[in-house]
Amino acid sequence: MARQQWAQDHINWNWRQWRNILFTDESRYCISHVDGRVRMWPRRGERYAGDCVMEHNAQGGPNVMVWGGIGLNQSLGPVFFNNLGPGRGNGITAQRYIDQILQPHVVPFFQARRNCVLQQDNARPHTARVTQAFLQHNDIDIMAWPALSPDLNPIEHFWDQLQRKLNQLRPGPRTAAELRQALIHAWCNIPRDAINRLIHSTRRRCQAVINVQGGHTPY
Repeated sequence: MARQQWAQDHINWNWRQWRNILFTDESRYCISHVDGRVRMWPRRGERYAGDCVMEHNAQGGPNVMVWGGIGLNQSLGPVFFNNLGPGRGNGITAQRYIDQILQPHVVPFFQARRNCVLQQDNARPHTARVTQAFLQHNDIDIMAWPALSPDLNPIEHFWDQLQRKLNQLRPGPRTAAELRQALIHAWCNIPRDAINRLIHSTRRRCQAVINVQGGHTPY
């Protein structure tokens, strides 16, 4: 789906329509051995990019891969991937996505709610045939999503908010276990109003994409 068309189709959605969408994403947080600060990979626009993985490896230090979802008056996460190795997609495969995210977390979340729709980007683990079959079998509706569009996803700025909270900690996390606990604490302390403001930014994001005729925006 083209970015401009998606933006035109959704710019006039009201809050009753957006409240059904769960925006989701993955991100890796790393404790730099250089300065001890927590950094986030991929950054916006760098999803699964090779240069991003190289920079992460150069930082060294403990790291965790986290998945999460946000929506109006709701959130799901943080969920941490286990036993990830190097390789394409930072070690995330379709089967790991199903076994560690969809089956234990997304399916129960959707079963407890009516008319909920899952937003996910077009990364291979999300679009794989086995993933699509699993979602269809569990009656989980998927939002059509334009390729290479992290600027349209409000959760990207949520990741930024988590990183800022982590870097305010004194002392900061020093191990992967401490990083997980710090992320959980930071997640739980982001106000619901702050999340709702991110969801309400979708209209501005759509307008920004329309203004540049489907090009990329500063979001």
